[in-house]
Amino acid sequence: MPAQEDARRRVPRIKVVVPAVPPGFVSRPRLLSALDQAPDAMVTLVCAPAGSGKTLLLADWVRRRGLPATAWVSLDSDDNDDRRFWSGVLGALAACPVVPHDSPIRRLPVPHHPSRDLGFLAAVVNALDGAPGPVWLVLDDVQELADPEPLHGLETLLRHQPAGLRLVLASRYNPPLPLARLRLADQLVEIRADALRFSPEEARALLEAAGVDLRPGQLRQLVAQTEGWAAGLRLAAVSLSEAEDHEAFLAEFAENDRAVAEYLIDEVLSRLPDELREFLCTISVCDQVSAGLARAVSGRADTGRMLDTLESKTSLLVRAGGPGHWYRMHALVRSYLLADLTRATPARAAALHANAAGWLAEHGHPVQALAHAGRTGDSAQVAALLRRQAVPLITSGEHEVLRRALTDLGEGLLAEDPLFALVSAALQLECGQAEAAALHLAHAEAAWPERPAPELESLRRLVHSRQALVGGDVEEMLRTTDPLAAGTATALDASAMLHRGAALLAAGRLEAAEKQVSGALAVAREHGQHYVATQCLATLGMHAAAVGDFPLMSELAGRADEEATAHGWQRTLAGAEACVLLAYGALLAADPGDCLRQVRRAAALSEDAIPRPQTPLAIDTDALPANRGLHLLVGVLAGIARFETGAWPAGLRQIHDARVAVGGGRLSPMPAALCAVLEHRAALRFGWTEDAQETLAWSRNSIPGSGEAALMRASAHLALGRHVSAGRMIRPLLDGSVPAVLPWSPVAGWLVEAEVALLAGERARAVRALRKALAKAGPMGVRYPLVFASAAVVGLLTSQRGRLGDSDAFAAEVLAARRALNIPEIPAPLTKRERNVLRLLPTLRSLDEIAEDLTVSPNTVKTHVRSIYAKLGVRRRREAVTVALEQGLLENLHTEV
Repeated sequence: MPAQEDARRRVPRIKVVVPAVPPGFVSRPRLLSALDQAPDAMVTLVCAPAGSGKTLLLADWVRRRGLPATAWVSLDSDDNDDRRFWSGVLGALAACPVVPHDSPIRRLPVPHHPSRDLGFLAAVVNALDGAPGPVWLVLDDVQELADPEPLHGLETLLRHQPAGLRLVLASRYNPPLPLARLRLADQLVEIRADALRFSPEEARALLEAAGVDLRPGQLRQLVAQTEGWAAGLRLAAVSLSEAEDHEAFLAEFAENDRAVAEYLIDEVLSRLPDELREFLCTISVCDQVSAGLARAVSGRADTGRMLDTLESKTSLLVRAGGPGHWYRMHALVRSYLLADLTRATPARAAALHANAAGWLAEHGHPVQALAHAGRTGDSAQVAALLRRQAVPLITSGEHEVLRRALTDLGEGLLAEDPLFALVSAALQLECGQAEAAALHLAHAEAAWPERPAPELESLRRLVHSRQALVGGDVEEMLRTTDPLAAGTATALDASAMLHRGAALLAAGRLEAAEKQVSGALAVAREHGQHYVATQCLATLGMHAAAVGDFPLMSELAGRADEEATAHGWQRTLAGAEACVLLAYGALLAADPGDCLRQVRRAAALSEDAIPRPQTPLAIDTDALPANRGLHLLVGVLAGIARFETGAWPAGLRQIHDARVAVGGGRLSPMPAALCAVLEHRAALRFGWTEDAQETLAWSRNSIPGSGEAALMRASAHLALGRHVSAGRMIRPLLDGSVPAVLPWSPVAGWLVEAEVALLAGERARAVRALRKALAKAGPMGVRYPLVFASAAVVGLLTSQRGRLGDSDAFAAEVLAARRALNIPEIPAPLTKRERNVLRLLPTLRSLDEIAEDLTVSPNTVKTHVRSIYAKLGVRRRREAVTVALEQGLLENLHTEV
């Protein structure tokens, strides 16, 4: 037997057959499609770390696509023998059905040094060129080839580019082949680690195949922990199938799962040289690492070479985005190494963190520096970093990092150092926690130095100003921000201008407020103070609301909300303000559903803070910002949105409860006016005249002498059928002799005028009033009072379609919005006495006993019951209770005034 044929026969058959896919394997069509889309490329490279699913992907591709023109070679370290390598390649090609029986491939002898034998290589190229169609040669585990001989032979084969060959390479890292030249010639298709990561949907399919069912949040957590790494997910699936508590397993998975640890040791770390493994362990303290940071942490001078080797030779590091050469370790590898380092040598781990903190602080990375300092257990290092970086971190919005750092300091140091106490107070106020902020402010005052630095004094005034804003004390806001108006020449300049602008806005000095806040926004953006910029956007949105530019209000609030969501600031005052403005815009656009959605987010983004229609009505005030005006707006907007979607009594009570919850004292005019107008209007429409009277009385203290007071008085008289007095009372609002707080109140006023005119039989006057309302509402985009107008006004609007000139298009929008909402008809209102009787109908008391409870005659109760049945459209007591419950008439009724 010739030596060449003997060499081929010594190749194990298992090396040249396509591997089988295991039971429960999850096929991934998106990757199969990516492989299919490269029929003309000379080389397809599938490159990713161990356990990424390269082999199974290619095996699935070959088997599913039924490629008879595929030759497969599973490489190992023995293939560094050049003859063995080529024997395997020729054996795989010879076993390929599309290779003709008379092809030289089947009988070509393998010389002693095939990769240096130009005649042999030429014969291989010529034989492949003579094939009837392309042959796909899959070389799996190319990283096993370390000897230059077989690599040289492969490179020669690629240089000649035989037309009958398509090469598919699977490797843990880039093979030393001319990839750049192939890429430039458009002859290379690459599928790398990012593409091989399992998506959440693919991960779910893999887990379900293993009999594991995770909740969406748990699935996201697992995918994040594993970074979609196939081996990590498969090992987790095995452990999860045996775990009783999935939540507890996931909490410890990255550090303590034995199967993952064994795989990492056996397949990844044990294959590294000792020097690389030790270096990898050292830099595991860092989320991301550069050569300079690695040098500071490890003390090595050759960190650039080491990082490059780990990236190019092992794929355990990948280049991170952003400027400079930064690297990131695979999450599971890092978690395992860091846990092992911290467990085995905690003192060394703390020292490495300290080194990292020092370098990062010196090179402009304060967030990461504080995170590392917190892991050292050295409060002195944390304190030193905070003294330098606390103020910039407040303005840039790195609040969570600051909270963790302050926690690391401990309450004792917080109480003793005025800077730390002020920073803590500022953070508490941004979350609306006024009581905790007051405590830290007291600590700051107690420890106040005789000669404070300018920046410390500015921070003190700003915290006091923010405290006044949260408490709704406009005078205090103006007093504390007045010395800041000229600028402080510190990092707090933008914040000082913003606070002054917010105080001016609350005081109604709109032009000066807009100038201050716009200036603050420019300064904040110039200095990268992203959180302050977001605050400015929300405050400018409030200014736009105050001047009646509601489209601009919604635009600015949307931008602020995007920033808050992107940076995790939703639970701050700025985030809540943005959501409230979006809710207000949705209400004015006559979209109560979106209004309710946005206001739920404003209530600290708690699902339970603003109840759904079928849940109890009380607002969880602990979940709301302590800002009284903001608190009021949240409850009012939630209540009116529910009212306009048919939950009439529930919505009304929610507005009432929000108003009562803010207590006495002066409020900013806008939230007070909005609360008064909306509650009064809804109460009149539902027939709760007592509530309307209470609201009107409340408004005399909160918004005295306003146009809204005239609007409410006129509306009340109109509801009583006194249209003449109603017309007289609305006149001051319409002629501008009494200013309105809400820019859209005149729209509601002209609608009252239109209804008064209709009742007086003056149709032409009613049309003029309707035109005035449309002319004011259209430019502001305010549909709400028109969409929810009385039936008489809606009828007038419908009859005037096509005859309203410039307002025709807006009128069409209003009517379309009304049709889309399918507004339910408000039932006939129950009187106060009828509601008192209705409360007792669900009990087992007889009508005589109810009469005794209410101290009225039985005949009076019977009269009320008959009226209740007529208004509810029922005939029996049980039916009355059922309908009353459906309409919310028996849902936690509050005490009538």
